Amino acid sequence: MSSRKVLTLQDRVKVVELAKTLSARKIADTMGVGKTQIQSILKRKAEIMTDFESNVSGDRKRLRRVTGNEEINTLTWEWFQDAMRRRIPVSGPMLQEKALRFAADFNNDTFKASNGWLESFLSRNNIVLGSMSGDRGDVSTQTVDDWRKKLPTLCQGFEPKDIFNMDETGLFYKDTTKKSYHVKGEDCAGGKRSKERITVSLCASMTGEKVTPLVIGKAFQPRCFNKIKRDQLPLMYRNNRRAWMDSSIFTEWLKKFDNKMGRQNRKVLLFLDNAPCHPDVKLQNVTLQFLPPNTTSMTQPMDQGIIQTVKLKYRKRQLQHLLTHMERNDKSASTLLKEINLLNAIYWTHQSWNQVEISTITKCFAQAGFTTANLTSVSPVEEDIENENSEDDDDVPLAVLKLAKELFDCEFSELVRIDKDIATSDNSEQIDWSKPATELLQNIQPTSSSDSSDECDDNEETPQLCTFAEALDSLTKLKDFALQNGKCDILSSVMKTEELVISMRVGIQCKQAKISDFFKN
Repeated sequence: MSSRKVLTLQDRVKVVELAKTLSARKIADTMGVGKTQIQSILKRKAEIMTDFESNVSGDRKRLRRVTGNEEINTLTWEWFQDAMRRRIPVSGPMLQEKALRFAADFNNDTFKASNGWLESFLSRNNIVLGSMSGDRGDVSTQTVDDWRKKLPTLCQGFEPKDIFNMDETGLFYKDTTKKSYHVKGEDCAGGKRSKERITVSLCASMTGEKVTPLVIGKAFQPRCFNKIKRDQLPLMYRNNRRAWMDSSIFTEWLKKFDNKMGRQNRKVLLFLDNAPCHPDVKLQNVTLQFLPPNTTSMTQPMDQGIIQTVKLKYRKRQLQHLLTHMERNDKSASTLLKEINLLNAIYWTHQSWNQVEISTITKCFAQAGFTTANLTSVSPVEEDIENENSEDDDDVPLAVLKLAKELFDCEFSELVRIDKDIATSDNSEQIDWSKPATELLQNIQPTSSSDSSDECDDNEETPQLCTFAEALDSLTKLKDFALQNGKCDILSSVMKTEELVISMRVGIQCKQAKISDFFKN
């Protein structure tokens, strides 16, 4: 008698997908197994999909055995993921000790957290214990390979244009000195440097569609904004005391994105890292899919060159700004750096994001394993991205390259490393594991926090008063400049701006006029 064929987790996921259109009998014939096995799989499809999305090895053949310790296993897995997010080295005895603590809270005296349990736990969750080192934190090649094999199934039902990735990055937007090149995330939690950084959130689709960026600063209404309101800016601006992403800001951004996709009658898939500031929110038009812990340096498209490209374009604008103003006065470049304000940073970020090529985005998605019909290989993509960065450097004026070396003590292309390691979210949003296990189980996700400040940043200067006459005089000079240099695009922009200024002036005069003035002879 032939042995019974046992389906792997990958096969069982296929069964779940086939069940949407085929009967159990037809699926059994297709998979070469009995109808009873198919029916058993379909009864546990929720558990199967949870295992699949949690990065359990696709080659695993046994279904998860019900042991009565599911609550302990769930909390231990959540604790392990939290430790990975915080880059805390985890050993086998640590997992066993934590599991025993959860068992005690549940009054489970029979659970012993034996070596057999540990081996089963590691295998079930596809965990490989090892040492952490370097920026990639010893990314498991096997974990990444398993993830990339799953991507076609996870993306099933979504067109490439509806597959997005979103990620945050820190940015020292003004006084960036040589010392900042070595600053790590923990060092910018307080003091002067924390006032000079922002968090930038970028989101794009697999086909290169760019979502409006989100910038997080410290002040609710910085002085440099003057009378410009936050909703008038070219991107979304929010704030909290540390200029970090938190679950409250993320949820607000996510709901806006969901509403936008709804207005376009689209259902999209959004890939995110599993940072504590990214709660698993249920939405109508956006499905969230979290990347495996400690693998984003290889699995997240934004980390494959998109963020680096934006930062290089930002630094190019920053250095060109310094060169231009150094020609006008005797101030040093370091002094001018300190005078850059948040409004500059917002507009430079917006312009830099707009200049990122669609081809750069699609190639970075392919580099992370998101392939389409015309992007199937990885090696050529890596080469193309490097070539694009080199071509971008070729467009940088020699004076800018020289200034980068003098100010930052590095090549222009290395400027992306200056703020690479600064934190973008608050570790205080981590789960409080000292709470009772029953309470932890009820509320696994971090609680939202609203940490907004109405205070202005003391380092931001209020713009100087400018009258209508002075504004029009400046526009007249700009028109003369455009005409003398034959710059039609500048002339068109100046003419539009002049029209707006005049319309504003006429509007104010009409409001100031009294109704009795219209009846005077």
